[in-house]
Amino acid sequence: MKKTLSVLLILAALLPTFTACADNGGEAAVNTPSAQADAENASSSAKEEDTRYSANIPEGTNYAGASFTVLAYPQDVGIWSDVDWSAEEMTGEAINDAAYARTAFAEEKLNVNIKVEYLDGYGNSNAIQQSVTAQDNAYQLATNTLMSAFTMSQSGLLAELNNYAAQGTLDLEAEWWDQNCINDLSIAHKNYMLTGDIGTMYKKSIGAIMFNKAILNDYQLEDPYALMQNGQWTVDKMVEMGTQVSDDLNGDGVMDTNDRYGLICFCDMMGLAFIGCGVEMAAKDENDVPTVTIYSEKSVSVVDKLATLMYDENLSWSWSKAGVTEDTAFAMYQQDQSLFYYGELHAVATMRSMDSPFGVLPMPKYDETQASYYHCVNPHVASVYFIPITNVEYAMTGHVMDTLGAESKNELTPAYYDVTLIGKVSRDAESAASLDIIIDTIRYDIGYLSGIGISSMLNTMANSFNTDLASQYQKQSKVFDKLLTRIVDTFVEG
Repeated sequence: MKKTLSVLLILAALLPTFTACADNGGEAAVNTPSAQADAENASSSAKEEDTRYSANIPEGTNYAGASFTVLAYPQDVGIWSDVDWSAEEMTGEAINDAAYARTAFAEEKLNVNIKVEYLDGYGNSNAIQQSVTAQDNAYQLATNTLMSAFTMSQSGLLAELNNYAAQGTLDLEAEWWDQNCINDLSIAHKNYMLTGDIGTMYKKSIGAIMFNKAILNDYQLEDPYALMQNGQWTVDKMVEMGTQVSDDLNGDGVMDTNDRYGLICFCDMMGLAFIGCGVEMAAKDENDVPTVTIYSEKSVSVVDKLATLMYDENLSWSWSKAGVTEDTAFAMYQQDQSLFYYGELHAVATMRSMDSPFGVLPMPKYDETQASYYHCVNPHVASVYFIPITNVEYAMTGHVMDTLGAESKNELTPAYYDVTLIGKVSRDAESAASLDIIIDTIRYDIGYLSGIGISSMLNTMANSFNTDLASQYQKQSKVFDKLLTRIVDTFVEG
């Protein structure tokens, strides 16, 4: 995957200088308005250069063309197909070109040859298992779903990152690594996975709310962005606004896919809304050890509150309960059949062909006294990065990862965030502030993400309109505790 951009980039950068020299006939420069503008532009460029992120790489670091293989998501799984590593040339598409330039930069800076192989299916850990068993060190860095990473970490397939960093050069405190991920997913101060600017795939899985501006204006409802900024964007406010627009459009007395709703959602909104309401499904003690904490007086109240929003079939329509694909939900929303749409950020991009304008909002708070908005990723698809335990190239791996991370913060994140989400999709300036809130307030709740069964319990409750959290928790709490204890023991002993 070795790329040779540098000569072309240098020539492109120098071309204006060559042209200026030719026009000047070799004479000394004069202080013309054009020259002043050039000087101002140069100064602006210098300031912009100062704001770029850079990994701490010693001068002269050179790995003599060594191979560095990344195991990435598959290329043929629809919206979850890899976009962070599959770029083979510049195409003019923002994310592709940013990923290509990012990788080329790291290859040239360190003189490494970054190769990419692809998983058979996201969540499939066979490739890592086979490589570790064979001790062939086939992959120096890999990405897979968060749920899969938890499983692999318990099977002894992954390097513990703090120990790895201590032996090499990896800077786990760098700004390009998501510190919420590192802090929240540690157990007994051990980490096996991380994410950040190096990839966009996990961002696509963050739960959020879209709102239809055409319906909002037709009913002269409050500005959701003002509510958000004032800390007043709550579940109760969603119910209030959604109730005003729900309507049996064809007058047949039955609310179905032909009618308009306050909200279109999926069953996993229950878990994400729980986290949005400030509930911690597993909290950690002073030793960084988590225990299950989902059941409380607050969580019972959260279920009751969410039921007023999600269980009222005159207000909300759930495509998981209806047993249909999200294509039906997308079509309904694009035809102005709902004020709000709960989905992951990939749904925002899907709506780019929608005629009516829309905006993007955080998950709602429990009430106005809640200090912050909170969000979470989908553990079944959100990508995290890890190092196979067979990789002992401590110095090179840290340098490559940090160089990729820093340059991704310069190139890949702006391409995804500013160009793809804000520039092409969300259609309004206010969404920038909303997206800042959404991405900056991710809680990587181990109780929800580690696969101990809490998310399944909440999904089932949502699809059956069950509000009895006490009985559901009582039936399954021993399983939750057992599975989490097993994870904790693996981390502590590993």
